[in-house]
Amino acid sequence: MDALALLEDLANDALRRERVFRDCEDFLAHDDHWLMSRFRFPRAILLELCSDLRPVLERPSRRNHVLCVPVQVLTTLGHLATGTFQRELADRSGMSQSSLSRVMPYVWDAIVGMAPRYIRFPYTQAEQANIKMQFAAIAGFPNVIGAIDYTHVAIKAPSENEFAFVNRKHFHSLNVQIICDAHMSLTNVVARWPGSTHDSYILSNSSVGNRLQTGAVRDGWLLGDSGYPLRTWLLTPLTRPQTEQERRYNEKHCRRWTLVEAHKMPVVAHRMVVEAHRMAAAVARRI
Repeated sequence: MDALALLEDLANDALRRERVFRDCEDFLAHDDHWLMSRFRFPRAILLELCSDLRPVLERPSRRNHVLCVPVQVLTTLGHLATGTFQRELADRSGMSQSSLSRVMPYVWDAIVGMAPRYIRFPYTQAEQANIKMQFAAIAGFPNVIGAIDYTHVAIKAPSENEFAFVNRKHFHSLNVQIICDAHMSLTNVVARWPGSTHDSYILSNSSVGNRLQTGAVRDGWLLGDSGYPLRTWLLTPLTRPQTEQERRYNEKHCRRWTLVEAHKMPVVAHRMVVEAHRMAAAVARRI
């Protein structure tokens, strides 16, 4: 009879496993060195990011054990920064792997939604004036409104059009176009092209490239490397400088263009390439 009663309880779903809630680690209690090594941001930036995302990620609930915003944000950033398996990050954060999997898309979308607030190309003269002065202060190069380059964000091999994502260094990636000002703040990010796409093609098919080509900026230049074509609004280095003036031009050009190289680190920091990470993750999820 006892066995029959037990089977009846199981059939009616009367027996439920007791939920076990683990304590969440307070990541923000660590110092900047520890936070940078795991999340690529110092404590002040993480606090600011959590504050900005709180209205989107903090949802009303009658439960006692809801996931707080810092845990959602930092765990997601940890996955993007290090590529660590979700289960390991979830264990460290005191949540289940399934909960982390549900949380991450909300955090990605919330961060991407912030991009227009910080990443804006300077089309107006008022916006350009300060940027030109900043570039001119570095080496005396006038009328520069930005430095442009690309960076490859590695991804898993997608199930469709795999070869299109293989770059010249023979790994799968997205070819991401970035433009920055003299303070290395991003003013443009394009993160939707496969790794095999040429840099000049991405520029000519981007909104910034199209607007500059149609004359949106009358008095300003971008600086790019020799992989880009020479335009009235895009200056590239001389291949074989002959005169002293040409050598000085290349030297000054190099000092400005290398600003954008600071963004091409293996560890991507500051307010950048969030969209690239999101696109890479989206491609990986389709596999």
